Amino acid sequence: MMNLASTTTFDDIPPEILEQMGNSEPVDFGYVGTGGTDFPGGLGFVFDSFGVIFAIVALLVLAAFIFTAVVGVRNYKASKNAGLDPFTLQTELAVRAANSEMLAPKKTVEQKLIELDSLLARGVITRDEYTQARLKALTD
Repeated sequence: MMNLASTTTFDDIPPEILEQMGNSEPVDFGYVGTGGTDFPGGLGFVFDSFGVIFAIVALLVLAAFIFTAVVGVRNYKASKNAGLDPFTLQTELAVRAANSEMLAPKKTVEQKLIELDSLLARGVITRDEYTQARLKALTD
């Protein structure tokens, strides 16, 4: 098939093409360019504005890196101010949670009463405190 876009004069068009066109005299429609900006699906604007799109994407990536760095510095400072090592923070928090009363196994009533008896015998608590704590241990 012949590329009519590269034709420069009427004399270059073969006669059989002119017959198929139904006209013996060619009509000049002006210059038909082969610039390549007429992409299928109307995507020409994407390729025409590639530089602008690339710059916007580059700025977004740069902004994401800056945001990540700022968040990292803030987290580091906050954990240091709380007395935690920022590099072992997850392990420290896991150990604290595992050793907390909330996750510790529940003491049986018998263990609570034995502990209360020991506290009373050592004089750590008074008789009234012992009685209140014993009632509480028995009702829980």
